[in-house]
Amino acid sequence: MEPPSSSSTARSEPAPETDSVADLSRESTDEVVPRSVSIVVPTFNEAENVERVIARCRQAMDGRDYELLIVDDDSPDGTWRVAETASEDIDEVRVFRRQSERGLGTAVVHGFERATKDFCVVIDADLQHPPELIPELANHVTEYVDVVIGSRYRKGGRVVNWPLSRQLISRGAIALTKLCLAETRGLNDPLSGFFLVRRSVIDDADLDPMGYKILLEVLVECEYGHVVEVPYQFDERRFGQSKLTTDSCRAFVEHLMTLRSRA
Repeated sequence: MEPPSSSSTARSEPAPETDSVADLSRESTDEVVPRSVSIVVPTFNEAENVERVIARCRQAMDGRDYELLIVDDDSPDGTWRVAETASEDIDEVRVFRRQSERGLGTAVVHGFERATKDFCVVIDADLQHPPELIPELANHVTEYVDVVIGSRYRKGGRVVNWPLSRQLISRGAIALTKLCLAETRGLNDPLSGFFLVRRSVIDDADLDPMGYKILLEVLVECEYGHVVEVPYQFDERRFGQSKLTTDSCRAFVEHLMTLRSRA
């Protein structure tokens, strides 16, 4: 793989489309270098899910160097309390209860700022993102790959049980994003909420997300090398309620316009 071209501006360099996940970013998969990973899980009213996401992340990362950061926005259903109880005496899990700030994007940044490992993974608490794929994301890191995206829309990925209206909203939002932001045009799923980023990429970045699409903030505001996508199945939410609302859609459009003005 050719090294990324040097540039003072943030630009993604997606790997060429292939049929094989193993071909996305690695010239050889014979040797996988262990990666230390901080898993950031933003939560709000996820008391029904948070124990499950902790258990599945721990199982997926068993034997690896990791930490799990639960960042809760003082959920009325006591998500933070459930998380603290479930993680008692588990050194790898830390729970943060935010009582003044709100919002998924800023919760993720809160986690980034407290991460101690070499790479950060962002994953939703509702288990629509499979924790079992986290090691696979880490395995696709190379010297030149700084961002690995879990992709619903790359060949091999899929979304389970979405109504047509939700599919149209998602596809329309991606089309609008690519129209507005050049950094996203080579990607299949620039709005994914499931991704890995090298911590050195975000350490000095001025991230100021207005909505819930933190990946967009990273793609526009940070300096990085190559970006690759790993297909996955976006599962159906089984517990709790979706956070997609009219207000969140409005915040997304506002965020998109703000990022466009910065780019």
